[in-house]
Amino acid sequence: MPEPATAPLLLDYLEAYRLDNDLDAFQRRVEARYTQGTLCRLLRTGTPEARRAAVLALGLTAKYDANEAVGEALKDRDPIVRNYATQALWAIWFRADTPENNQALRLVKDLVQGDRPREAEQLATRLISRAPKFAEAYNQRAIARFAQGHYAESAADCREVLQLNRYHIGALGGLGQCYLRMGQREDALETFRRALKLQPFNGDIRETIAVLEAGR
Repeated sequence: MPEPATAPLLLDYLEAYRLDNDLDAFQRRVEARYTQGTLCRLLRTGTPEARRAAVLALGLTAKYDANEAVGEALKDRDPIVRNYATQALWAIWFRADTPENNQALRLVKDLVQGDRPREAEQLATRLISRAPKFAEAYNQRAIARFAQGHYAESAADCREVLQLNRYHIGALGGLGQCYLRMGQREDALETFRRALKLQPFNGDIRETIAVLEAGR
């Protein structure tokens, strides 16, 4: 079917989702009528309701090349858009490579969450050797290394993530925490300030910065 030129149909899909809470149906409707490019344009220029619908849809369907558009939505004045954007980014990052590598990444995450960080690190390292541009693989290894108290190695992985994906808010937060654990408060402060530029409405980051500035 031809793609709608504007947002009204997308708003109908959003309203239907609110009524029936059927996310799969919302996704099918959007995929049948909207391209990723149109959703990204609506996310940048639409009304608040259109931006909400667009970013929700992108979280379900988008490929990694929507990362910038969704990342910029972290600065949106609408808190619902920002919340959807955060969720969408994590979804996009976890499906950013081949199906096989995405599955391996999910196994790494399961090991981390299962309190098996050494095994998670080993699996992530093997994944990185196959997919050296897969940013989320480095991020999950950073989490596993942090859990083992290997803060310098975790920080190095966080920096690698940010070289590949400047919108990675998780890696920025992780890097800041690594610097704090290593006693590098100025580096931590600089990192959290960088994070605040991506998430200017994030009160937790602002509070962390205030505490670090007060302790200088």
